[in-house]
Amino acid sequence: MAALKRCVPLLMAIAVSVACTTRVDKVIESPRKSGPAASALLLVDRWHAGVVIKISDIPGDLVPERRDFPEAEYLEFGWGDWDFYQARGFNLGYALKALLFSSKSVLHVVGFGGPVAGYAPYREIIEFSPPSRGFERLVGYIDGSFAREGRGAAAALGRGLYGDSRFYPARGAFHLFNTCNTWTAGALQAAGYPISSAITVGALVSDARRFGDVLQSKPAIR
Repeated sequence: MAALKRCVPLLMAIAVSVACTTRVDKVIESPRKSGPAASALLLVDRWHAGVVIKISDIPGDLVPERRDFPEAEYLEFGWGDWDFYQARGFNLGYALKALLFSSKSVLHVVGFGGPVAGYAPYREIIEFSPPSRGFERLVGYIDGSFAREGRGAAAALGRGLYGDSRFYPARGAFHLFNTCNTWTAGALQAAGYPISSAITVGALVSDARRFGDVLQSKPAIR
């Protein structure tokens, strides 16, 4: 049920039939493999994809919300509709509203300790190692997704879906053509990867497998 909550799967077939992917409008130079770099991990299940970064790799003062997770080694970030994502259990009304009338969004942040495969044994894991500037842009993309309203750090809205997790107010509106997977693709684009602005998780993973290293494969994700 938690997987269903993450990305409005009930109506995702509509998104597939209308537009499976939207290519990025500008050409983005592929990152080079040279130079020291921190890694970002793409975690994928049947409906949803999120980004994992190591807290000690976060540069400067970016993502000050990390202080809410003093015991964690990693943070997983997922983005989605305000009402649907925070609902406890699948809600059809919120699903329809998310796709057609959403006005606000949230970030779901989970703190955990390694190894990552132990945290996500049933999810595909794809590793990306951009150069340092690319990694900083990726973290900056995540940092810029928080809606802080002039505060130093966003205030948590409440407990998240599982483990040591919290919801935070986010920027942007969820809709049929701007899904959790589109947001995740944007993080990889910020790092310099020519990833499609994917609506569905299958389209996102198809590109991600080309540019990242698959550490844990789940063939059922197409």
